[in-house]
Amino acid sequence: MSFLLSRRLALVALLGTPVATHAEWIDYAQADTSSSATTGVIVSALGPNSAASPAPLITVGYARWSSGEAAGIGAVYRWALTDQPHQWLVGAGIGVNSFRNRGTNSEEDEAAIAGRVQSEWLGPAWGGNYYVLAQAATFRQTWLATASYLPGGDVPLAPEWTRYHESGYQATSLGLRISIGVPRWFLRVGVTRAEGDTTPYIGVAYNAF
Repeated sequence: MSFLLSRRLALVALLGTPVATHAEWIDYAQADTSSSATTGVIVSALGPNSAASPAPLITVGYARWSSGEAAGIGAVYRWALTDQPHQWLVGAGIGVNSFRNRGTNSEEDEAAIAGRVQSEWLGPAWGGNYYVLAQAATFRQTWLATASYLPGGDVPLAPEWTRYHESGYQATSLGLRISIGVPRWFLRVGVTRAEGDTTPYIGVAYNAF
């Protein structure tokens, strides 16, 4: 069961990115790959999104590494705790997650309903804008933290940092999001440190928020 769920969610996450501009229900999509791991995520806002009334989100995520494969789909309702210019949004919801063991360890395949929480911070900073996201789920001690800085003006580069934690797998990524001259589309490059190795990654992102 968890194997089939992982495969189906992986297909949605990785193949959905190239067609994002043709699907109005996709607000954010990202896919990265390296010699050690492949990840993907698709986010859809359910209705109009504003600072005072942030829209609920549907998220599909996937991660595959040398010894495991994890996938999930969930919904999060969000509330605005502060208004502009520095916004603080919090959210809570529920999802379905799965894990498949691809290694030689004793971990068992799993699939379960999981609770989810998240917090977002965004606003102006040092001639540009910042965005910070922290998420956590009750499934396999899963959590994610990411931060990015978007310079103002015509600077095409935005530094990004991400930390992903899954029971049995942890990874830290540092890279750049690069504007490619096509509205809402970006190239992503950087390095990931996981399981004692540092490897370069390359990816693509679509952002309609």
